[in-house]
Amino acid sequence: MFPYVALLSGAVGGLLYLGVDALLTFGRAEASSGLVLVRDKTGRVFSLKGGGGATIHRRIEGGGFKPKRFRNIEVLKALKIAVSIAALLEGYLILALLFGTLTPVMVVPSTSMLPTLNVGDLIIVRGVDATTVKPGDIIVFNVPQPYDRYPPSPIVHRVFDVRFENGKPAFITKGDNLPSPDGWLVPAENVIGICIWRIPYLGYPALFLRTPYGIATVAAILMLIILLPQRKKSSKEVEY
Repeated sequence: MFPYVALLSGAVGGLLYLGVDALLTFGRAEASSGLVLVRDKTGRVFSLKGGGGATIHRRIEGGGFKPKRFRNIEVLKALKIAVSIAALLEGYLILALLFGTLTPVMVVPSTSMLPTLNVGDLIIVRGVDATTVKPGDIIVFNVPQPYDRYPPSPIVHRVFDVRFENGKPAFITKGDNLPSPDGWLVPAENVIGICIWRIPYLGYPALFLRTPYGIATVAAILMLIILLPQRKKSSKEVEY
């Protein structure tokens, strides 16, 4: 039931995005169809009209022109960005529902699983019943207490052995590149899922974004996104 609802929501979101994009395209074409200066009896320009006769700008006190139509286009642009973000979240939700876990995608951050998994590999995780996990499976899990204070969590390691405590399975794990098993016993409720597929090195951008250089890069891009439209808007107003 839920996968179908998610797919339907994704389709609706995609249609909404296309609709907003079409409105933006129409607005840009209409706004650029030509301008006509309207003057009063003294010869001063008091408004601008589009090629179809619809007023695009009006004169304000102190000189200059105040945009009217382009406000609607700015709203549509903001709506388009919001729909894009919602579509990304919707796509992630679909993956989570299909693979049965809230973390269907993970990036390998260390060399503990070499040569099976390399740093920067993107892995696909499928939710699994912990009672079906067996030695040799590669699982993704949250580090149990009190060990979770030190290593980053979650971790992807191979199941070295399975034990039972109070009728529930618990797992001894080990990285393929480590000389000995981990010092903890992973309870069944800490298991997130099992690694079913890897995409080599596709996760490097995500690792880069965790570094100070990555954070600085994202901040610079956001500043450009904010400032560039303002500069373009100012130059257009000067041209009018």
